[in-house]
Amino acid sequence: MNKDRRKFLRQLVLSGGAITALSACGGSSNSSIPHIGQPDSTKEPAPNGTGQGIDFTDELAFLVIGDMGTGNDGQYKVARAMEAVIAEKGADFVLCTGDNIYEQGVSSADDLAFLEKFEYPYQNINLPFYLCLGNHDNACTPLGGGSFNYRGNYQVDYHYKKDRYSNKWKMPARYYTHHFGGKTDKPFLELFVVDSNPLTSFYQDADPKFSWPNYGYPQQRWMRKKVQESNAHWKLAMSHVPYLSNGKHGNAGNLDADLRWLFSSPDADGMQYKLFIEECFKDKVDVLFTGHDHVMQWLKPVESMGKTEIIVSGAGGKTDKLKNKHLNPAHFQQENEYGFVWVSLKQSEMTISFYGVNPNSGEYHLNYTKTQTKLIS
Repeated sequence: MNKDRRKFLRQLVLSGGAITALSACGGSSNSSIPHIGQPDSTKEPAPNGTGQGIDFTDELAFLVIGDMGTGNDGQYKVARAMEAVIAEKGADFVLCTGDNIYEQGVSSADDLAFLEKFEYPYQNINLPFYLCLGNHDNACTPLGGGSFNYRGNYQVDYHYKKDRYSNKWKMPARYYTHHFGGKTDKPFLELFVVDSNPLTSFYQDADPKFSWPNYGYPQQRWMRKKVQESNAHWKLAMSHVPYLSNGKHGNAGNLDADLRWLFSSPDADGMQYKLFIEECFKDKVDVLFTGHDHVMQWLKPVESMGKTEIIVSGAGGKTDKLKNKHLNPAHFQQENEYGFVWVSLKQSEMTISFYGVNPNSGEYHLNYTKTQTKLIS
């Protein structure tokens, strides 16, 4: 394909996205960006129907799903499998690695997609869901390029909506932390949630609020400080865009290498994002959970992240193939199947189990499980 043809196609994609955005985006939240979140004061649903909270504990279990908000049959099949595993093994909450509402996010806190693609599929799971934003949550194009980052604000708005369907949706800010259990001055677990899309958008956002100087670096400084100050026994980080992945998007620093000729953002390769993740989390958090690729992976630790474990859970509503199974060494990886992760944390050990869900029958099965001692002090 010649350069003129490529330029034409690229401009066609960009101009089409802009037209879609003008017609589809609405609401009132684009005037401000809620940067920093605080633990939600809303009463949590009881874990596993026990009627007990999780204020004081030295043991937790939770599920990790991602790329789930399709509203289609696959999302419901995964939800039913999650219900079965929760009934069998217990869980206190659910982590969601982004792309909560396909394909273009929501246009307000009153958007019916919250019902169709979150509340209804998970209505039988009486647990809090802690979510981060994905590229489709901030998009106004079918490509999910994420160049309209203010749309993610509506998902924060839903967290505070008084008449919402349930109080499960937990997203107090675009990026935030949350404590679980333990003592006030030393939580059993602290979760650090990154807003990765403005850091890796395919197309440059016209709103300067979401530039690296105004959004990326402030988020990085804030996150670094929060991790340094944390006295939590366990520390987990969650983001949408992978740090490492054998799926189609690849590794941060070289994201979407085959498609970048279409993109206008110089940060679409994820190099600055890679440095962000390393500075904030290397040898400081026990596990980094991400999504974006619609596969399941537990990558082996790499020198650039020290002892921090790296897990991709992005098959909660869509499936895909692994692009390069040998790009990064893995403990486990699974393609062409829905799935989710179940995690158990105790004082000195962590158990991680990968469940697969058959796309046709909906039957679920344990694909891989491993228990290891705590590696980061």
